[in-house]
Amino acid sequence: MLSKMSVPYLHDSHSHFTLYAGMFKSICLKEVKAREAALNMFAELEDGKLNSAYGWNSGFFSLEKSELNKFPPLIISNLSLHGFVMNEEAEKLLRPEFEEIIDNYENQEWCEEHVTELLLFFVKIMPATIETMTEFAGFLLKECGVYEIEDMLLPSQETFEIIDNSPLKERVSFWADINTFRTLPEKTQKKIRGIKLFTDGANGSCTAALSRPYLNGNKGVLTYATSQLVGLLEEAAATANGVAIHALGDIAARQVVEAAETVRKHGSSQFIRLEHAQFIDLETAKRAKNAGIILSMQPNFTEDSLIYADRLPYGFAERNNPFRMLIDKAGFVPGKDMFFGSDGMPHGAKFALKQSLCPFFEGQRLNLSEFIAGYCIDKKHGVYEFDPTEIFG
Repeated sequence: MLSKMSVPYLHDSHSHFTLYAGMFKSICLKEVKAREAALNMFAELEDGKLNSAYGWNSGFFSLEKSELNKFPPLIISNLSLHGFVMNEEAEKLLRPEFEEIIDNYENQEWCEEHVTELLLFFVKIMPATIETMTEFAGFLLKECGVYEIEDMLLPSQETFEIIDNSPLKERVSFWADINTFRTLPEKTQKKIRGIKLFTDGANGSCTAALSRPYLNGNKGVLTYATSQLVGLLEEAAATANGVAIHALGDIAARQVVEAAETVRKHGSSQFIRLEHAQFIDLETAKRAKNAGIILSMQPNFTEDSLIYADRLPYGFAERNNPFRMLIDKAGFVPGKDMFFGSDGMPHGAKFALKQSLCPFFEGQRLNLSEFIAGYCIDKKHGVYEFDPTEIFG
């Protein structure tokens, strides 16, 4: 066995840099698999301030408001970022500024319809400074092997200016939700990568738009009617460099492709990127390829086949992240029209490589050259070395 393995530094095509930089000093629950362990961590929280935690996997354990009320003000984000819980003390603290969110956050359908507002809500209550962003960028490079990162949710013009006037400019680029994009100066609109849209939810919250119900009966959520999505794509074609569209479920992916085909018929050559596409089927994939759609996917989400086996419809664990179908049958080429990112779940090369090279199902497998082509940058920026036993055991 090799004593060291290396890959070129990564270009993470999908994450939330400013959001995670703000969460960087919060309690991390990503490795916590038992309720009691989490509750013991909360016992150390400070009174008189809002405390936060992130990375909670609801597949491992539930967290109820009643058991959180004994702690100081606390808000906890789900691993998927689609959903969160908080105690009554946190509600009281946040209600004056965020009344609509406090009134509705326990309604999952409302949350999916307002997902960008909720993500920006987390940015506001856990704001990142240039110091924390610089520290986080250093962590990403040293510990995760991430050199460049695309932030899928620019919070504001102010944040753009902070990054644009710092050394991080060379490593961090931005997409903006449609409402934030409309507020940006035209000069900034032209500098950022484009507009980010959400068309469905996530597996953790059972809200991805799948063609079959989740095992708990949830049918998932589509954010837009197809006609609405077409209108947004046409707006993006007229104003933005590109558009990136969150579509995790097979129904959502099909809707995006239908909308893209419509705007293509109208003469648009807009850069369109499909984010996640975890359950896309072969017919939709071929149509996406013909429409010139780029795929932006997360090899680390292969783990969803295991951690969400309690909720995915029967047969969908095998359909998750169908890389071999996309490459071998639909004709997508890593590094050309298929790129990889992490969504911060988690960041970095090691876990993504493990899921790529040692997946749960053969159809999820990427080889090393495909991984490097779709995920890595030029070696001139450096390479990330690690112990291969962390991947192969």
